[in-house]
Amino acid sequence: MIKLKEGVYWVGAIDWNLRNFHGYLTHRGSTYNAYLIVDEKIALVDTVKDKSFPEMMERIREIVDPSEIDYVISNHTEPDHSGCITKLLTIAENAELVASNFGVKNLRGYFGEGLKVTSITDKPSINLGKKTLQFTPIPMVHWPDSMVTYIPEDKILLPNDAFGQHIASSGRFDDEVDPGVLMQEASTYYANIIMHLSTSVGRALKALGGLEIDLIGPSHGVIWRSMIGEIMDKYRGWVAGETIPRAVIVYDTMWESTHMIARALSDGVAEGGVEVKLHRLGASHNSDVIADILEAKAVLVGSPTINNGVFPTVASFLAYLKGLKPRFKIGAFFGSYGWGGGARKEVEAGLEAAGIELIEGDLEYKFRPGAEELLKAREFGRTLTGKILRG
Repeated sequence: MIKLKEGVYWVGAIDWNLRNFHGYLTHRGSTYNAYLIVDEKIALVDTVKDKSFPEMMERIREIVDPSEIDYVISNHTEPDHSGCITKLLTIAENAELVASNFGVKNLRGYFGEGLKVTSITDKPSINLGKKTLQFTPIPMVHWPDSMVTYIPEDKILLPNDAFGQHIASSGRFDDEVDPGVLMQEASTYYANIIMHLSTSVGRALKALGGLEIDLIGPSHGVIWRSMIGEIMDKYRGWVAGETIPRAVIVYDTMWESTHMIARALSDGVAEGGVEVKLHRLGASHNSDVIADILEAKAVLVGSPTINNGVFPTVASFLAYLKGLKPRFKIGAFFGSYGWGGGARKEVEAGLEAAGIELIEGDLEYKFRPGAEELLKAREFGRTLTGKILRG
């Protein structure tokens, strides 16, 4: 039994073995968080993935008879949070299901038009007795249906996917896990799930700005109670597109020529006093590369030319990057070719489509780069540091 405050409990599920979430590698697993509020009336805020239904029910039964639940709140209708709602409603037969306007439509889309759901337009808050549930829509953080539930008496914010992390742990609170690991997973989560929605996140932060908050219970990962200021500051910085002096060099190679250029570039950046992250695609997963790009100022993408175009792994990365739309970055292409080029045009178009400002760099070399060409790449890396340090 894990208590947040008197009458408020975590009743979610831990998924120790999850390693892939929508193509995002979850190296440390995840949790599906649900919260039970026990008062004169009983409410359950969010549920869990369908496979984890027995685990959630076991936790609920430690506290109350599930059939006595009066309200089920769906902050977000994606199946990792709503997948077992209909199973639950067969047990809690008298429970009222509550969601945002879009949530009503989505739940009926998943479970059938006959599903009975109340919109928060009709019920913007619920009085449970001593405690109140207040609902605020936060559209596109990260679906149109997303909303938060706030318990003013306890100063508890339940924001679903906002402030989440994919991490499985025996500790349920931020001060019960390694803070370095926690912030790494929080930033990786933001980069891969929420970064392209930064404008919407900014609006949501503004809407929630006046709330007193003692606890933040996201839908994935641990509950924030000791590091609320830190994670709030991080979110404000990510929303604003703030960067640190870092260059990310991401590439793939056929016969090591593009690899040689990447190494020369990284040496030049390091010599200029700027942190550099070097990722060879195939060895590094797209989601791990994106995590490093979140706060980086520069992104250099390298590819050999194959079949008059870009290397397949680089094409996949560019598609992933485009969808996440990192803000306020500069970037350039580098690579090699044999009898004819083609990769440069595609990579530069991909960087521009992702919103990255291109800087001039004559870094496409025929066959294997020689000493002069590698020196030129190294010099480009050193020059790039000046642009990075100027912000």
